[in-house]
Amino acid sequence: MSHSLSGKKIALLIANGFDQADMTAAQRALIEKGANVRIVSPETGLVNGWDNTSWGHNFAVDQALNTALGADFDMVVVPGGERSANKLKLTAHSKRFLGSFMNAGKPVCIMDDALALMVFTDLLTGRTVDGPDALAPAATQVNAVWEGKGEICFDDNLMTGPVTDATRSVFVEAMLSHFMGGAAEADLVTSKAA
Repeated sequence: MSHSLSGKKIALLIANGFDQADMTAAQRALIEKGANVRIVSPETGLVNGWDNTSWGHNFAVDQALNTALGADFDMVVVPGGERSANKLKLTAHSKRFLGSFMNAGKPVCIMDDALALMVFTDLLTGRTVDGPDALAPAATQVNAVWEGKGEICFDDNLMTGPVTDATRSVFVEAMLSHFMGGAAEADLVTSKAA
């Protein structure tokens, strides 16, 4: 297993209102491992984060979602943030972009309530997922299998789970393991086989 993501191109799929703490934690960890991290968004120019109870910082958009191709990336991360997920649902490009990763078996990391976007894209049939309890009915309605343990969940290339301030660092470490080959995943969290 490689202990570096050097040379890997990773998309951070976000829209205005993304969870700033989720995004920056993932971004920082990926960059530290040598990844080329690119912000993909339907927003033009800048995308605005949500920081706890108010608007946070603006981040430069590297590539417009409507021109982004999953084939150009090795992996994708979708940070939490209800506002961001709702905005991403408004364009068919979200389904196209995420679908290309899912269909190619490339690693996909869905943080917390970003699972609502995956539910919307109809890409979860038969997949085992976990996340905020409020999303359980919607996930099962699209024929996903709800893990329901409130832990990080792996199903082949797909990683989902709830994220809180207390668990964010564990989630990010698991994400790095998932992206670098997954040898430590079984030690970190539950898996589909569990």
